[in-house]
Amino acid sequence: MKSSLFYSKGVGSTSRLEIGLPLLLMVAFLRLGVSSGYAQSATSVEPAPAPGAATKSASIFDEEPATIAAHPIPDKIEGFNRDIFKFNDGFYQVILRPLSKGYSKVLPRSVRRGIEHFFHNLGFPTRFVGNVLEGRPKDAAVETGRFFVNTVTSLGFVATADQYPDLQERPSDLGLAFGSWGIGHGTYLVLPILGPSSIRDGIGLGLSGFFLDPVHYIRLWEYRYGASALMIVNQAPDQLRAYDQLKAAAVDPYVALRDAYASERANHVGDELGAPVVSPPRPTSAAPQPGAAAGR
Repeated sequence: MKSSLFYSKGVGSTSRLEIGLPLLLMVAFLRLGVSSGYAQSATSVEPAPAPGAATKSASIFDEEPATIAAHPIPDKIEGFNRDIFKFNDGFYQVILRPLSKGYSKVLPRSVRRGIEHFFHNLGFPTRFVGNVLEGRPKDAAVETGRFFVNTVTSLGFVATADQYPDLQERPSDLGLAFGSWGIGHGTYLVLPILGPSSIRDGIGLGLSGFFLDPVHYIRLWEYRYGASALMIVNQAPDQLRAYDQLKAAAVDPYVALRDAYASERANHVGDELGAPVVSPPRPTSAAPQPGAAAGR
């Protein structure tokens, strides 16, 4: 699972939505970030500090990366998130699924795979900057090499670099970089259409989409929107299939998706820091529920 479901990044240098989203997320981050994204259990009691000793702040900036575990991300606005989850579910079912089915009939999987590789290759700036901010210059150099090889050999439509052991992908993004610094999630956040995220990762998503996404710098808005729409629809068939499977196996799909997202993000940060990460138990149901649509 990637950092976001159906993320259509920056589409327009003067769009109010593009400018407003990062700013709105930053304001929400400051207002809601009152505890660590990986908060300890509410039942634990910490001993009182010794007189004169410095007390540990409950700020999201005090997260200890070396002790990360895949606890559920604090969901301080669950009611709002569930409403957006229902909206997204309806959008996937009514709009995206029919588009996905028609698209799959027109283009064979091999062509869709090439388009997926192309857009993934365009994500190089985000992975490069993320690795640099995490203090991993060697991984940033590997990503540079991958981008060069993929672009020169196939314009990015084939992941040629995967053939070379020394050029295996080094995933990263701004949200993961913030997590490696000890910045917590703040609160879980479901974004319209885009899907599961958090205040921290949402800010990273907005910043990378506005500053690092090459599609953002296309001058003609028709091509910008067209490229973003193509990226969303192209990845929809596989993502809808995965979402259907998750929904069919879960008692509460909202909780299942939230916990899956928390586990995936914690595993990324934990792997980079050499910290063990234990995934939370996943709820399952005796009888599968009907599937709906979704995304990554």
